[in-house]
Amino acid sequence: MVRLIQNSTDLSKALNDPSVALYFNSDACGVCHAMLPQLEHIVTTEFPKMDIYVVNGIDTPEICGKYSVFTFPTVLIFFEGKESLRMARHINLAEFKRAVERPYKILFD
Repeated sequence: MVRLIQNSTDLSKALNDPSVALYFNSDACGVCHAMLPQLEHIVTTEFPKMDIYVVNGIDTPEICGKYSVFTFPTVLIFFEGKESLRMARHINLAEFKRAVERPYKILFD
């Protein structure tokens, strides 16, 4: 299930989860809207213990600044509160899956 982060409090709660995908997007980004359902499908089928949170970059520029996100779409993966993967603009979903698979299995298997 995809949840929306609207402020720093939401972000702090999200980062308390053991594995989190932060998806930064913009309302004006067509690629962002097309990528989210594909990313959600991969995460829910391959990494069911990972939560997906959407951060609208236009509505929350302070969060984008905190994580140095200046382009959309951007995906940040956190394991136990630490950033372990960053992919931006041209996101290869097969590469995303391979990159997340190993640390995910170490954490949950």
